[in-house]
Amino acid sequence: MGRFLNGVMVGIGIGLLVAPMRGEEMQRLVRQRYEQLRSNLPEKEQLQQAGQQVAAGLSQTANTLKGAAQQAATRVQGTGSALSDLAQQSAQKVKQTGQDLSALPGRLRNQESRAGKQLRRLLTKGRKK
Repeated sequence: MGRFLNGVMVGIGIGLLVAPMRGEEMQRLVRQRYEQLRSNLPEKEQLQQAGQQVAAGLSQTANTLKGAAQQAATRVQGTGSALSDLAQQSAQKVKQTGQDLSALPGRLRNQESRAGKQLRRLLTKGRKK
């Protein structure tokens, strides 16, 4: 423990030798710097004005964004309606094409039957001559 106390005493002695100024001088310097910093800070009214300007800017930006969002929603809705109409038209065309294709074999049979009848007539006329 004796060595510890010797170390403390040596530390205190060195601290006193290298200390840059006395306590009173340090307090005066700190007080001066505090006053300088405080005088450079804006007043409460200036801070309130700046806050109001920022709030007004944010409100204006929010309104602009709201308008843009509404326009985008309207465009999306219009595009959705147009796509729905196109899909319905395409579905109708596909349905009609399917119906046309399903009726095709019947029409071909009718045409084949007519062609066969005409061929038979021609053949019987040719034999009669």
